[in-house]
Formats: sequence, structure tokens, C-alpha cells
Amino acid sequence: MKNAKGNLAQVVPAPAGVSKKEDLARAGSRRVDNSSRARKSNNGDAGYNRRTDPKKGFRCSPAGLLRAIRKCKLRDPERTIWLKAKSRSLCASWRFTALTCVLTIFALFGDDFRLAITHLRTDDLFNALTIISCIVFTIEVLAQSLGQEEYFLGFFFWLDLISTITLALDLTWVSAELFCGQGDNDALKTSRAGRAGARASRTVRIIRLLRLVKLYKAYRAAMEKRREEEAKTQQLIQQLQPGEEIIEAQEGKSEFEVDEDGAEEDGIIGRNEEGKEDDGPKAEMRVGKKLSDMTTRRVIILVLIMLFCLPQFNPESDGNLVTSTVKFQESASFGADMVYSRWRDWCGSDGNSSHSPWCLQQAALQASYLDNGAEAQERWTNRYFLEKALLSFIYYHHSGSFFWKLYWIGAFSRNNLDTESNIGNLASLGRRDLLGERYEEELKVENWDDLFGKNGGWVDNTEPLSSSAKNRLTAPWAERCRLAVGVVVAEESRADGPEGCSITEELRCTEVEYVQALSISNTEEDSFSYVFAFDQRHNTQLEAGLSIMQTIFICFCVGLGAVAFSKDANELLLHPIERMIEKMETIKDNPLEAMRLGDLEFRREEIEQARFREKLAQMNSFWKLLYKYRPAQKSKEPMETVMLEKTIIKLGGLLALGFGEAGAEVIGQNMKGIAAGVDALIPGQKVDAIFGFCNIRNFVDATEVLREKVMLFVNQIGEIVHGCIDDFHGAPNKNIGDSFLLVWRLSGSSEDKQTKLADMALMSYVKIIAEINKSRVLAQYRQHPALQQKMRGFRLEMGFGLHCGWAIEGTIGSEFKIDASYLSPIVNVTARLETATTQYKVWVLISHCMVNLCSHDVALNCRLIDHVTVKGSRQPVRLYTIDLDVDMLDVETRGPERIIRNRFKIRQLREVRKNEKWAEEYLVYEAMRTNPDIQLMRSSYSDEFFQRFAMAYRNYEAGEWMAARDMLFTCHYQPKPDVGRRLVKSEAEWPPDGPTVTLLKFMQKHDFVPPQDWLGHRQLMEK
Repeated sequence: MKNAKGNLAQVVPAPAGVSKKEDLARAGSRRVDNSSRARKSNNGDAGYNRRTDPKKGFRCSPAGLLRAIRKCKLRDPERTIWLKAKSRSLCASWRFTALTCVLTIFALFGDDFRLAITHLRTDDLFNALTIISCIVFTIEVLAQSLGQEEYFLGFFFWLDLISTITLALDLTWVSAELFCGQGDNDALKTSRAGRAGARASRTVRIIRLLRLVKLYKAYRAAMEKRREEEAKTQQLIQQLQPGEEIIEAQEGKSEFEVDEDGAEEDGIIGRNEEGKEDDGPKAEMRVGKKLSDMTTRRVIILVLIMLFCLPQFNPESDGNLVTSTVKFQESASFGADMVYSRWRDWCGSDGNSSHSPWCLQQAALQASYLDNGAEAQERWTNRYFLEKALLSFIYYHHSGSFFWKLYWIGAFSRNNLDTESNIGNLASLGRRDLLGERYEEELKVENWDDLFGKNGGWVDNTEPLSSSAKNRLTAPWAERCRLAVGVVVAEESRADGPEGCSITEELRCTEVEYVQALSISNTEEDSFSYVFAFDQRHNTQLEAGLSIMQTIFICFCVGLGAVAFSKDANELLLHPIERMIEKMETIKDNPLEAMRLGDLEFRREEIEQARFREKLAQMNSFWKLLYKYRPAQKSKEPMETVMLEKTIIKLGGLLALGFGEAGAEVIGQNMKGIAAGVDALIPGQKVDAIFGFCNIRNFVDATEVLREKVMLFVNQIGEIVHGCIDDFHGAPNKNIGDSFLLVWRLSGSSEDKQTKLADMALMSYVKIIAEINKSRVLAQYRQHPALQQKMRGFRLEMGFGLHCGWAIEGTIGSEFKIDASYLSPIVNVTARLETATTQYKVWVLISHCMVNLCSHDVALNCRLIDHVTVKGSRQPVRLYTIDLDVDMLDVETRGPERIIRNRFKIRQLREVRKNEKWAEEYLVYEAMRTNPDIQLMRSSYSDEFFQRFAMAYRNYEAGEWMAARDMLFTCHYQPKPDVGRRLVKSEAEWPPDGPTVTLLKFMQKHDFVPPQDWLGHRQLMEK
């Protein structure tokens, strides 16, 4: 685009989700801003910006930085989506992946390469590369945090963060500041700290090795994608027609490259047989990915713990940060060299001579005793320094706060084994003939503690020698151990006891360490050598204790790792599978329990949430934030096992809903089998039950008016019917358009329970009638214009039939479609009773079998209205009804105070109500007597009405139809003053009661004269 001056105006492409109009508008605003800034710059000081003054340099205040961050609009949803897409693209880019691979290798080996090959002058180059690595890894952490849902504050987030921070130890100025001292007085401590820091940096560098896991995963993903692309290519080659070619992948694309929107592109473009594009590579299952990630985490943590902790159990390891025995080993070897150096000055040879030293030659030794010249003085001086060095070595090593303690000192000569006693005499200390009078006086035994036992600036105070050790050192050395003769310098009780080697008698071979001078030739060693035996029982005991702790630690780590691995497998796979099997067993044993599986699962989740909230309440703010973030991340993408478990619950619920009680046997039989096929056509079984049938009146007319909304109309009625039936322990069986078949199973129940079920069945009908007339939802249809036009004064009415008896429970249909239901004349009679409610103009018709099954108090609420034979039944049936005046009820003006929208919570409350009805304290007749709706509906009927109708009915059944007629004429709901005092001349003057009118019309057909074959019952003609 060109601006007013003809220059090209740069238009920055809009982020994803921004329209072209908005893009142009933003470009226009940028042009306006640029022009305004240009005008300001042309106004001299008015356009002067002090923050960009080249003389003062660039300055940025915190307020300006905050304003710049606000301008980014990070809270804008479109900008957030765009930023996440760019972050995913960056992480998936093969160039960025290759860069991180190279920098990871540099982070692992760069510092060691610098120390091994390069000079100090190249350190700046390595520092620059290290800083670049830190920046790139920081960008990677930020991009992963924005692009991946479960990365931020996750395991790999902390791993990457720590490994990035440890790169600072590779910067030379950082390591110099931390581990290298500046003063000369601390040179030794600085050297030790430097070595310790080097060991620590090498140990911490192990964490960076774990970045190779990410490289391996990226490599594996690339290889899998390549294999899938090769498989696609082979498939396309097989599908090619003669002359067709494969569309090759675009050049320059890598398996890591993605589009700007973050979606991966396949290298090969192909279509399947239907002309649709082939699906991409199958995504890894979340369960497998989660289990793999968690296993990787456990292995990483276990390896890190082992690498950090195992060196601590080895006292001789450089990685031991607590204690180390290597330093004292160096002290012992250096001291032995000092002692032998003094021996060489006194009685040594040049190391290459084959002649024996003069002190080992008897004649030369005897001659030295008589010589008092200058040569003798020199020998006495050298002997003095030898004994002084030996005593210093003994005093500094026989006791102290270290692991090795000098136990035994000896001397040997391979070339002079026959002069063993002479070697023992020669090695003894404090001899005047070898020291001279002056030095013998200075090195008296009484002066040893003063000369060598005082602290001469050493870290540890030296302990004085015991008197027995002094006596052994001044006496000829006579204890033979191996080829040497010597004495015990430690406080040993048996040193002056029986003959033998104290070392072999008191110390194990692993508890003694022999030290000799290192700067000694083979010839000198053959002629004479000192040997020092150190007691390392403290070291051995420490190693044994650490070995025990190491074994316990390894067992603990292995056990902890096994528990962690099994915990992951249990949580992600085994426990969900066990719960699935448990649910399948529940469905197999009792298919109807499948309806409760969702409730139980909801209750389990509620308990887990309550525990989580309780645990959360005991934490501080940081852990609360972390614990709230992690479950939120987990709930975004549920595992496949959880989805499968929920699916089983849903399928079980759908089976129970679809088949009901009648299909429970079919479900159970098929679930018990091991075959994959479904055998739905199984024999039925005979059961005893209460059957209810209800029908929506005027349904055909309502269907014509409501059309598509008739389904909603029926379901609203069904919700009330099924809910009331379930509350009173019934089960809906079939929904036949405008009719519902309802069942209360009696088989397997005691007589008392059967009676209570009969009472609750009748009570459920009464509740249904009350609820459908009070419902605000159903009351809206009374004002429906089309319904009122079709049926003036429309009001929802239903008919109910109730009967009990036997039936065959099973499935009906074929392998293509089956229905679980009941077959029996009893069911047909129930349906005909419901149909007859229209003739009698009552809501409910109940058979005498049902009334006889009810309790006496509940049966008293029923009125006997006729005695008929129904088609399909040979035995006549006495018909009862329960009188209810629904006009007395008002429509509810408001809903419940507390609306519960969670259906599982609703089910739980419903189960509580259902269980309360089985309690002995719950009596159905008491509930009917105290229910305000029932009492209001029955308040229109007086006791006189029931008495007059009962008398009239007895006359009717006895064949006294004239008397019955006269009495029926007086059956008004409420007493009238002129009842029975005037003649009833037309049907308009008949009472409004439906059963009364039905009986009068039937008798009127026979002129109120019973037939000759009258047996007290008639045939019900209507179906």
C-alpha cells in the first residue's frame, strides 16, 4: 500500500483470527501514528525524546516496561491463541530441534572439552556458547510452557529448568567466584573447594543427560512418522492405476516441520477409495503416553538418586561429600618415605650398589662402636634424625581422629634373614652406641612426650605413647610377623603376652594395611626396609556399616521404584480395569443395578473431591496453587480407561433403561457367557407381579396439533409417571406412544412386602394424578391456542388400570429386534381396565385381586363400582376406583426452593426417599391420610355419598334394579335438601358421578329389569 507521499507503507500481517478489515484498520492507525510522530520530529524540541538521546544513552524505566507489556495484550484471547500456536510451531520445528540437539551435546561435553584440549585464552569463546545455550534453553522452556498443556510446573518443566540453571556453573567467572579463593592464606582450602566444586559440577551435569530422553523421543516420533509415510506410499502404489503418479512431498519439508497454525502436514498427499483424504498418523493413546512419561520420570528420579547417593556409601570415593580416607593414605605413604630417607642417610647405600649397608655388616658395626671421630659424629647425627623422624611418624599416626591408626612397626631384610636378631637390635630406639651420649640424652624416653606429643600447629592433637609401647620400642624388636620383626605401638593387651604375631592374632586380613616407602629401589628393599602396619578397623567398621546402609538404601530404592511403577500402572490401568470388571460383574449378577453404577461412581468422585479439599485446606498458598493447577490439567484430557469405564456405566444404564426388569434375565444370561455372539431369544420365566397400565386421553388430537413437539409432551408426562413409579418401588416396562406399562414384581417377596408393594402401587397412581394436574409445565398446554381450538376446554387427562397376577417375563421379537415385556391375560385385563376408565369417567380402575392384596386401611379408600367379565378373562372381576376431584388442585406457582441440577445427586436423594418407604415406620395409609393434595382431592366426596352408592350397588348386584335405581338417583357428592323428594324425569337430573351414570345407563337398556340369567355381573363390551 502507498501512503499520501507515494511511499510504500508496511502492513504487518494480522494474527490468526483477525479479519482483513481489522488488519487494514490497524495499518491505517499505524500510518496516522507514523505521520504524527514525523510532525513532532519536525518541530524541534517538541519532538525531542530524552529516552533516546544518544548523549545520555538509552534508559528504560520499570513503568515503561510495564506499558510495553500491556501493549502486547497478553490477555487478549486471540493474541493468546496466536502465541500458543507460534510456541507449538517453534517447538515442533526441525531447525529448532536440531539447534537444541547440538546445544545439548555442547552442554554435556563442552566444559570437559575446554579443560582437556584448549587453553585459558579460549574460555571466552566457551562462555559465549554457554550463554547462547542458556538463552536457547530458556526460550524452549517458555515455548513449551505456552504450547503444551501439561508441561508448565510439571516434571519435565522442573527438569529443564534445573538443567538450564546448572549451565551457569560452566561459566568460568561463576565457577571462579564460587570455588576459587583470592587470598594466599586460603590456598589449601581453596584448592580443596575447587576440587569439591568440580566434583559437584560434574555430578549436577548428570541432570543434563536427561535431555537426551527428549531427543530420543523426538527421534522416535520422527522414525514412526517416516514408517507411516512409507506405508502410505506402498498403499498408494498398490492403488495406482496405469499411468498415474504419486504426488511427491514438498521439498525442504522435514518430519518435524509444521504449518503456522500448528497443524502437521503429511509428506505424501493421497486419497482413499471414497475420495476422502487419508487420516494422519494415529495419535498415541493418552494412557500409554501418560504411563510412558510417568515411567520415564520414575526411572530418571531413581537414577539421579542412585548417582547422588551411592558415592556417599563409599569412603574412598571422590564423590563422597561427608568423609574420605584417601587423604590419610597419602600421609602414611609420605611419612614412610621420610623415615626411609633418614635411614638412607644413616645406613644406606646409593640404591644401585650390590654391597650390604655398613650397619648390617657385623664387623663394621662393631668398629663403629669404638670410633669417636668425625665420621662417628656424622653417623650419630644421622641416627638421631632417623629416630626423631620415626618417633614423629609414630606419634602422629598411632592415634587421632582418622580411620587408619599405626598398630605395628617392623623392619626386615631379605638378604640378611640369618641376622634377624641383629635387625631387631638395630631397629630398637634410644641406644647409646648408635646415638652417642649427647643425642641419647636428648632422646630419652622421658622426653618423647614433650618432644613429639605436643601440638605443633596440627589440626588434631597428638596423643602420648603408652609406657608399654615405649618399652617395646627401646627394647630389641623381637615380634616376628611374616619376614619382619617389630613391635606393637598401639595399646594392645597381648603385645607383651604369649609369643606370636599380634597382627594375625588380633586383626583380620581386611583390617590391616601395610605401608612401605615408595621411593625405594628393589636392591634397597632387599637389604633393609621398614614396614608399618596400620589398624584400619575403624575404616572397616565404617565400610561395613555403610555397606549395610547401602544395601538397605538399594532395597529401599528398588522397593520404592517398584511401588512407584506399580502405583502408576495401578492408577492408570489396573485399578480402572478392576473397576470395569467389577461393574461388569455387577451388571451380570443384577442388570438392574447398572442404573446405580453412575450414582456409585459419582459418590466415589465426591469422596475423592472431599479428601482433596481437606488436604488442600491444610496446605500453604504455594502448594494450594500447585495442587489446584495439576487436577485442572488432568481433567482437561481424561484417560481412555476413564472414558471406557464411563462408557461401561452408560451402556449398563442404557441396557437397564431399555430392557427394564423384564430383560434382566436376558442381560444376565448373555453377560455370563463367554461367546461373542448375543443370544437374545431365551425362554421366559413365570413371575407374579402387579401390573399397571396408563394412557393419555385425546392423544391422537394432541399429536395432530403438536406435531414435532408431541415427543416433548409425552416425555414431560413420562417424567412424572416414571418418577412417581420409581419412588414407590415400581419399574416402567414399556412406553407405547400414549401408554405406559408399569410393573411391581412380587416374586420372591414376603406377604407383608407384597402388601406394602400393593399399597405403594395404588399410592403412586394417586401421586401421578396429583402431579400432572399441579405441574406448571403441563398446565401451559391448557392455554395452547391450537389445542383449545381442537378440543375446547382441553385439559390433560389420563386413565389408569391396576391388576395383579402371574405373567411370563421374557423377550419378544427376533434376532433383528427384541423387546423385553410380559405376556399374560393379566396384562390384557389391566389394559382393558385402563380403557374402561373412559366409560366410567374415572381416573383409576382397580381389580378386586389388587384390592384384596392391599392393606385393609388402604382398601377402605377404594369404592366398588361394578362387577364385570372382561374379554380375555374367564373369571368376573369386581371393579374398584379411588375417587379424586382434580379440580380442587391449583397449579404450582413456584418451583422448589432448592434446585438440584446434578442428576446423580437427584438419584441419591431419590434412593434415600425410596429406602425410607421400606421402613416399618412408613405406613401408606398414613401418608394418604396426611397428604394435603390427596385430602384436598377427596374433600369433595361426603360419607353419605359413599354410603348411598354402596347400598345402591348391593341392590344392583342382587338384581333389585328398581331399588338400585332409586338409590343411585340420590348419589350426589354432597347432600342435597330435596334429594329423594322429587321424581327424576331426565338424564340431565342424574348425579354427575361417572360410575353412577354408567350403571343407570346399563340398567336403563333393560328397563331396569335384570335379565333372567343375571348372576350379579355383566360383560364389559368396551375394549
